[in-house]
Amino acid sequence: MREAIGGTWLFQIVIVFVLLFSGFMCLTINQSKAFNVKDRIIQTIQTHNGLDISGECSGDDGALCEIAQYLTDSAYRTTGTCDAGYQGYTREGKIASSNNAAFCIAKVISNTSSTYANELPSVSYYRVEVFYQLDLPIFHDLFNFKVQGDTKTIYVG
Repeated sequence: MREAIGGTWLFQIVIVFVLLFSGFMCLTINQSKAFNVKDRIIQTIQTHNGLDISGECSGDDGALCEIAQYLTDSAYRTTGTCDAGYQGYTREGKIASSNNAAFCIAKVISNTSSTYANELPSVSYYRVEVFYQLDLPIFHDLFNFKVQGDTKTIYVG
């Protein structure tokens, strides 16, 4: 009887370590995918010299449609809540509610308060927010995390 109880405890310890290991693997894979998605969104915005954050993807043209196509191809499915000042989008490039967005973008305009604002060109940059989560096989999504990144300075003209 004593060996049976000891075997049960050993089995439970093994199960806990398997769950911890699989949770760690899920977290690192999801984090890696989120960083890749963030980098691709930033690269697309920089390639197109900006983005109209008040619009939606219509057709196959523009940075937002290219981002939506990438999200569809990469099977990125995580959603989260956007911070204040961000515009949230779905995976299809449509404007989303702030608590169910696949990614969020904010346009930050830099030199509007400068004394030389009339002489210098307008510059802005975009701040991108992407989500990932701790997704254990049995418990599913436990925690949501955010990844943020900024584009280079973009001269408006």
